[in-house]
Amino acid sequence: MTTNLAIFAYDGCLSTSLTGPTDIFHIANTHQRVRKEGAGRPLFSWIICSPDGKPVHTSTGITVAVDCRYDDVGQPDICMIPAIDHAYGFEVLEKTREMRALLGDRIRAHHAAGAAIASNCSGSFLLADTGLLDGSDATTSWWLAHHFSDAFPRVRLRLEQVVTEHNQVYCSGAVTAYLHLCIRLIERFAGPEIAKCCAKTVMLANKDSTQAPYIPIPHHFKQPDELVKTAVQWMQENLDQEFQLDALARQLAVSPRTFIRRFNQATGKPPKQYFQKLRIDEAKRLLESTSLSVDDITEKVGYVDVSSFRRLFKREVSLSPTEYRKRFAR
Repeated sequence: MTTNLAIFAYDGCLSTSLTGPTDIFHIANTHQRVRKEGAGRPLFSWIICSPDGKPVHTSTGITVAVDCRYDDVGQPDICMIPAIDHAYGFEVLEKTREMRALLGDRIRAHHAAGAAIASNCSGSFLLADTGLLDGSDATTSWWLAHHFSDAFPRVRLRLEQVVTEHNQVYCSGAVTAYLHLCIRLIERFAGPEIAKCCAKTVMLANKDSTQAPYIPIPHHFKQPDELVKTAVQWMQENLDQEFQLDALARQLAVSPRTFIRRFNQATGKPPKQYFQKLRIDEAKRLLESTSLSVDDITEKVGYVDVSSFRRLFKREVSLSPTEYRKRFAR
């Protein structure tokens, strides 16, 4: 039985969100042909559709021919929503509002009829805007986290995850996470053996993996606060010192309670947790750019017990310090 896929293209989407998935599903079909020596129907078929049935112009200026209008796709088994090109988060929100009338009701109707719905990268905003992610886990591009959380407070953002799924609604993380998404869909619709073959073909080492190693602590503030900026500057300059909340609050001439409240409002994190993440970020930088030993790095970022630091780093980054250095050292 062939699984039918519809990709809902639009002007300004990323080219890879259109051509990348079709390549992966084509690879699945190729493996099936080899295994069955060309017999039988393909595992997957696909169409690319646009709002008016006209070619779409992707963010890189490539014109992509489409097969039909949104209204003419029939009832696919999988609907895919491509990524929105952007330089700034507000551009994703603007495109989401622009596409609301074109996508919202259609995607909800396809899901109600039994289709799996899948988004790649910033396309998760378009998916979340349909309401299908309310009360569910979701992921997106890690640098868009605060825009996503602010826009869709009823969605549980699991930024460390590369792929999330609930009730046949799938999200994938930053740009090339479409590879993990497609492998997951191939596993769901064609079985684990074909999925493993495809993963090996595209050299995808770990099923789903994690975004955690790539995520730096955000240095933007949800709301401007000079006191918090001063506190963060002190933290950045004193990573090797013990963090004492009461002492820092006195230095800033506010009560500890006021300091915690304002810090939370501005950054979304308690001061001590933010300080710890700054330390981890600095450790990542040192692992990437220096030959310092893990023991030396542990000391530089304010920890005494190397074993405790290794456990903390692994918990936060999903890689050990040594594994991180092997993957990211320049």
